[in-house]
Amino acid sequence: MEKPYRAEVCNICGSSSYRQIHYFESWNLGRETVQNVSIVQCRHCGIRRRMPGISDEYEEQYHAPYVEQGRAIHPHQLSHFSDLMMARLRTFDAKNVRFLDVGCSTGRALQLATTLGFVATGLDYSKWAVDFCKQLGFETRYGSVLGQWVEGEVFDVIHCCHTIEHVPDPLAYLAEMRRLLKQGGQLMLAFPNYASVPRILLRKEWPTWCLDSHLWQFTAFQMSRILRRAGFSIFSCRTLHGYSPDSYLKRKLLDLAATLGFGDGCNIVAAKA
Repeated sequence: MEKPYRAEVCNICGSSSYRQIHYFESWNLGRETVQNVSIVQCRHCGIRRRMPGISDEYEEQYHAPYVEQGRAIHPHQLSHFSDLMMARLRTFDAKNVRFLDVGCSTGRALQLATTLGFVATGLDYSKWAVDFCKQLGFETRYGSVLGQWVEGEVFDVIHCCHTIEHVPDPLAYLAEMRRLLKQGGQLMLAFPNYASVPRILLRKEWPTWCLDSHLWQFTAFQMSRILRRAGFSIFSCRTLHGYSPDSYLKRKLLDLAATLGFGDGCNIVAAKA
């Protein structure tokens, strides 16, 4: 069962002990200005979360930037699918590979999965996104991943890109996605990496805070540990950045930081152990 989000209690470990590490009187680098928001850190597991909680319907306004981008595939997404295909090298020629995109938005991952020959299904907590992907011809379901499929071991690959930081109960999501994966199937998990050099340098101007929608702030190390405890084995874990700095030196420093695990975003491919 999915637990509701309560900022006073950590849904990862259950501890009610925390400390405030960031406070934003006003933050407006997202879709809407938010005020009086804190990021607190659990004193037990160390994972950071938003206080207070926030509810977002994720309807048309939320997906507008992705509509404007059309079918363009972000390089981070291409690298993630590249890692997936390396993980699936032994089954490269497999037929009827079932692919689920949790948080499918405008269907770009569904289109990429179809190009690779997968049988793609979408899922989103936005009725607008579900309708959009259905119009593209994809089977798409609405709501949380919990309770969608009674049977287990349905999918060969589950893609969950920048969704886990939005959900009230990440552990419940990971457990359900593991249940839905066939034995040896792969989970593609992408999320912002709190332990990033750009966050340290930009501080409150870091655009990836996304305080208008993100509940959780994970690091690559923390998520890898959570996945192992949830019954996954890690095939690949890489961090990346999406900046185009104005000097060769800055670019090389950002590239090096990402290589060492301190980029803005994290892409993990994990197998159901």
